[in-house]
Amino acid sequence: MRRSFSAIVLALATGILSVLGPAAGAATPARPSAAPESPGSFGVRLVDVPVSEADNPRAMRYIVDYLPVESVIHRRILVLNNEPHTATFTVYPDSAQIVGGLFVGDTGAASSELTNWITVQHPTVTLPAGKSATDMITIRVPRGATRGEHYGVIWVQQTSKSSQKSGFVLTEVSRVGVRVYLAVGRGGAPPTSFGITSITASRSASGQPFVIARVRNTGGRAIDLNGTVRLADGPGGSSSGPFRGQKIVTLAPGQSWNVTFFLPKGLPAGSWRATVALVSGMTVVTGTASIRLAAAVTAQSGLSLMQWTWIALIGLVLLLALTGGLYVWRHRPRYVPA
Repeated sequence: MRRSFSAIVLALATGILSVLGPAAGAATPARPSAAPESPGSFGVRLVDVPVSEADNPRAMRYIVDYLPVESVIHRRILVLNNEPHTATFTVYPDSAQIVGGLFVGDTGAASSELTNWITVQHPTVTLPAGKSATDMITIRVPRGATRGEHYGVIWVQQTSKSSQKSGFVLTEVSRVGVRVYLAVGRGGAPPTSFGITSITASRSASGQPFVIARVRNTGGRAIDLNGTVRLADGPGGSSSGPFRGQKIVTLAPGQSWNVTFFLPKGLPAGSWRATVALVSGMTVVTGTASIRLAAAVTAQSGLSLMQWTWIALIGLVLLLALTGGLYVWRHRPRYVPA
């Protein structure tokens, strides 16, 4: 994982999972990804996935589960040290929220209902260079737990200090984490569903064309959206794509946000048929709409009419100020020495 300075928006490590057994409510072990971490970094991977979520790609990256009250689950995480030296990490739960299409973890050990249910087997982990170790995360849902979905994050944190020439001590805090999506209730997990409410096109100030798909989470679970847009029936019967979304968009139940797809600048202006395909876990939704790409505005040399208007106004103000100053100077009182 790449190191970051007080990073709170989670872009987390992934693992390749292998289902080994069908025990009810159990977690199946996973093989870590074969791709090594970059030198001079550290990371965390989820090792287990619940059998009920074994086919869900989201559950291979995050702790995603649905539990009745008075339930207990255990999930292992793998902490990897790719620093060139022995390093000590702290492992702790933290609260999180979903705002503005992002899953945002707090920057400290903020308490929430969910964090009070979580315990970490080894809150401190010391690893030699290039080594890894597993840690156990336990979640106990009490009898009076609030129904609905709860969000949190398991942080793996490294803190280092360095003295500056000015005499100050700089503390650098780097974190990576595993998201937690835990739904609590009775009678089965709430459904996952979402809809594309509109598809439009526009251009940025620099002339970059893009497509926006407005999405609403109509289900009872959070969703992590990514996908593509394909263009067809364009000028001269042309087609283009697919083009991937700019970033993953996360929505809690009832939330709406835009998924943006950037298009090539050289794409011809005119009418197109845009087909957007979005996926969250095992749920796929497709929407199609006619869009129109406006022609790119050619940059004009020289100043615009508005700019010339402002220049003229500023010139007039300066001229009035100069005229007034000369008038005051010429009509100033004159004193004749006695």
